[in-house]
Amino acid sequence: MEKRTERIKFWLTDKELKQIDRKAGKIGMNRSEYIRYLIANCKLVHTPNIDYEGYYNRLKCISDEINHHLIVLYQIGTLDEPQFHRICEEAIETAKKLSAELTEKLDVEIEKSKEVNTCETESIMSPFG
Repeated sequence: MEKRTERIKFWLTDKELKQIDRKAGKIGMNRSEYIRYLIANCKLVHTPNIDYEGYYNRLKCISDEINHHLIVLYQIGTLDEPQFHRICEEAIETAKKLSAELTEKLDVEIEKSKEVNTCETESIMSPFG
């Protein structure tokens, strides 16, 4: 077994320390073993870089415009059918474009995620050794 020669110091709250001790105790480890175990078994998670709020806002604009026409229909009892039809067609086209954009971005993010999870990492000593 390789001798451990390096030491790391960092600050924790009392609550964090108790949480580590409790979790380590549940699986029969001391603090150091548990922390080394977490490091050795952690998996990197890729966080997608997608502007969900932007997609939401674009869809909300479409929804608001359709809703406005329906309110007018309710209030005055008439609807500008050609304009409403045009708005609905535009809504469908925009939704298709947004769906295609989002699908493409998600495909890219999925590939990035696979790369992160398959990258070779340095071998870390077993916490049991």
